[in-house]
Amino acid sequence: MRILRWCIVTILFCMICRELTEAMSKNEKRHWRDKIIEMFRHGYSSYMTYAYPADELMPLSCKGRYRGSEPSRGDIDESLGNYSLTLIDTLDTLAVLGEVNEFESGVKRVIENVRFDTNVVVSVFEMNIRVIGGLLGAHILADNFKENGISMSWYKNELLTLATDAAERLLPAFNTTTGIPLPRINLKHGTKYLSNFKETCTACAGTMILEMAALSRLTGQRIFEEKAVRALDALWSLRHRGTDLMGTILNVHSGEWIRRDSGLGAGIDSYYEYLLKAYILLGEDKYLHRFSVHYAALKKHVHQSGKSLPVDVHMHKPESNAKAHVDALLAFWPGLQVLAGDVSSAIELHELLHQVTERHGFLPEAFTTDFRVHWAHHPLRPEFIESTYLLYEATNDPHYLRVGADMIRKIDEHTRVDCGFAAIKNVNTRVLDDQMDSFVLAETFKYLYLLFSEPEDLIVDPHKFLLTTEAHLLPLSTVMQKSPTNATFNLNYSQRTCPNSAFNVEKLRSPLRDIVQESCPRSGGDGRRRLEARQFSADNSNHLEELRKMGVKLVTMKDGRVQLVHSMVDADSPKQAQDGLLFMQEMIEMTKNSQDQGNLQEPRIVQFLSSPFLGHKVLNGGPAQFGKDLKELGQNGIEGELAKAEPYKGCSSLTNTKEVYNKIVIVERGACMFIDKARNLQAAGASGGIVIDDTPGSSRETSTLFAMSGDGKDDVTIPLIFLYHKEGEELTDILSKHSELKVMIAFTPKSTDSILERATADSSQDSGVKSVDGKPTDASTEVKHHLSIEEVKAELRYLISDIKDTELHSDDFAVRFTIDIINGHQQKVPEYNRDAISNAASDRLIEIISSKIHISPGTANILRTLVKAVCSGSAMELNAYESVVIRELKKMLDVYIEARDERNNNRGESLPDPPSNPQVIESTDEVEQIDIVEEISQKEDDSIVSEEMPNDNTAQNDETMQEEAIEKFDDRTSSDNRDEL
Repeated sequence: MRILRWCIVTILFCMICRELTEAMSKNEKRHWRDKIIEMFRHGYSSYMTYAYPADELMPLSCKGRYRGSEPSRGDIDESLGNYSLTLIDTLDTLAVLGEVNEFESGVKRVIENVRFDTNVVVSVFEMNIRVIGGLLGAHILADNFKENGISMSWYKNELLTLATDAAERLLPAFNTTTGIPLPRINLKHGTKYLSNFKETCTACAGTMILEMAALSRLTGQRIFEEKAVRALDALWSLRHRGTDLMGTILNVHSGEWIRRDSGLGAGIDSYYEYLLKAYILLGEDKYLHRFSVHYAALKKHVHQSGKSLPVDVHMHKPESNAKAHVDALLAFWPGLQVLAGDVSSAIELHELLHQVTERHGFLPEAFTTDFRVHWAHHPLRPEFIESTYLLYEATNDPHYLRVGADMIRKIDEHTRVDCGFAAIKNVNTRVLDDQMDSFVLAETFKYLYLLFSEPEDLIVDPHKFLLTTEAHLLPLSTVMQKSPTNATFNLNYSQRTCPNSAFNVEKLRSPLRDIVQESCPRSGGDGRRRLEARQFSADNSNHLEELRKMGVKLVTMKDGRVQLVHSMVDADSPKQAQDGLLFMQEMIEMTKNSQDQGNLQEPRIVQFLSSPFLGHKVLNGGPAQFGKDLKELGQNGIEGELAKAEPYKGCSSLTNTKEVYNKIVIVERGACMFIDKARNLQAAGASGGIVIDDTPGSSRETSTLFAMSGDGKDDVTIPLIFLYHKEGEELTDILSKHSELKVMIAFTPKSTDSILERATADSSQDSGVKSVDGKPTDASTEVKHHLSIEEVKAELRYLISDIKDTELHSDDFAVRFTIDIINGHQQKVPEYNRDAISNAASDRLIEIISSKIHISPGTANILRTLVKAVCSGSAMELNAYESVVIRELKKMLDVYIEARDERNNNRGESLPDPPSNPQVIESTDEVEQIDIVEEISQKEDDSIVSEEMPNDNTAQNDETMQEEAIEKFDDRTSSDNRDEL
């Protein structure tokens, strides 16, 4: 075992290479180490001050991001589970940085406050690497600190217990035909309701073995490692036998590949990482063999040359590229190559990536093979810094210290804000995003600290640990080994070397230094740097002259858009024409990727206030660069009834001024500039305006929102919102059915509860009932409406009329029995079991109804009261507020059913083809035109309508079945599963 450990540590970090003279002094290294500690403290204290116990910090808003509290960001939110994710992920970073007191305090907070028994769907992959990995890393260091008398004398494996609980909740995901886990799990209900999620990525399924095996070997419970091993074995069996390559997405039940592209980035990256690290941690030869087979295949098909970037290929046809861009996640690969001993290849790829960061400032989330930006986002990922750290460990070359220092400088200069560090939304413009992922503190700062630390600075020796894909520490010790082995860590590559001099390292890097620059020409024909798209300003006369020389002209369209037109024949020279073409390509790329700054970053909304919508219907629209800024009003937007302008285009004085006065007026796009429409609406007395796109079929789903441009004057004071044709048609259709429809245009919608309370107050006033501040007073609640038991049944019968039997589960005894009572097939529930059946039935009915329409907590309580009355067979009384709630709930159900039926009737119709890139107007061999538009990319759910859930209800009419149902329910509610049921 000692031989194995010595071999691993030797190859991992090439300690024989540590005799080089350091070009960076210890004082300078200490300066950067201290700077990292200060930056980490700023980020961590900001999270604890403004966000904890939320999962993430929103550094621009100075608040926490809870799951469900902010607009959904899609898959990225599936790492959140309302379990203080950032704190869990950061615990072992606190220990590594020597923040012992804060580490102990953080551990206590997690032990006291974190629980996983929540009804939330999370990513199995993220839960494993961030939560279970974070808990295990913190447990191991807490135990280490206790054993060595540093701190944590009170610690009794509480974090290990939490990690076990979390892992047990993931186990149902592995119950698939292949053993490959489902991608998502409900922490409370397991895989219930998740049968549709059948596809997962290779990395998602193949990045379980380290955490699960460590947990098994620390607790003695073999099941965790067994599940992870079975998943890895299944993936290995699904490799392409001709190429030994893996695909990216597969079906967990059939094992069929859904996406067959193979590479090193997103969707597959950490699968390779965990094969090699599983061998290092666990000492089992099969993992090294599998990694070696894959590595040879990748060197042959994906990354043949150190002078080019790895490119995804088709696993079954590797001579064919799958895409022309790569993603930032592949930056982990040089670090893994160091662990594999192929340091020369690692140096070459790292240098290419370094040159990309030099050109763009940061590593874009995706970039083309000729090093141009493909996706400009940068969330402060750690992978490039991780590889930098491992290469410095392997070579002791001070070049990597300079690379790290440059990254520290850039992060501090460009991403530091008052409340932490913000992700970069666009590396071209440096616009920031309101996002600080947990890995920033867990990985990015940890690797930077390790890069600049001397051995005497560290209370945790990193050479005694293996770092997981989330940089959590697992011990390289006999605890993790099943049995002693004499296996040697030898991949038998001819270039498996640790360069023993700075000259050797420099010799590998120097030929690559200019590759990025040569691939991206930047100089004009006279030797000067040519104008780049990101530098261009329409107000700069020098820039306009540069464009003229390149054959590029600016044209202002009638609707206010500014259009760039390129003609090669108008350029001063062929070289200038070529520069103009490059400029246009950059501008297309920028308009595709860039986001607006300031208030124009987010969409505006149209919220339906009047009955039957009561705030549940919201459409997203684009803002205007003129008029009242709705963001300043927040939820207090402009409210009013809707009206259509006459003429509908709104390009001349309105002829229906009486009808539009003090209303929000709808106009159609086209025939004049947006600002002209706004002026005509304002002159007619409108309080706001909504511009609807005149391109049939355009929609929020297929087009990017943009900001309506003005003409530089500030004479318009009313706000305008832009809707695409599909959303605009939906708005006008509803207006045709509800002529007094009232809406609000705003930056953020009002809460539906506040709108319902106001509607209740209005209804109470119409009935002569008093109210204060929009809420029913005690006097209003004293106005009672007596309901007989038959009337109670009638109300509930209306509310459950759309529930079908397939929406019920086989063990839904309580709700089936209650439905039978409502429909008159059964009598009241026996008193001894009345509360249990009433509570279970009302919970399921609320769950089913809320899958179709929104139900607030107050509405849910009223439904529970109705169900309880039915189960007891007694009459009841509703006050004015409760009566309004029930009435509006029935209206909302009617709207839902009508919309769903209409959708089902139209389901056979084909959708229009999505428009081509909205920025490109025309492109030919000689002339190329693009619009410069300011884009907004956030996508939110605009619809009140949910997908219909199937249903199937079998009534049981005789008393014997009634007794059996109650008896079965008694058995279940008396078991340990009462709460879950």
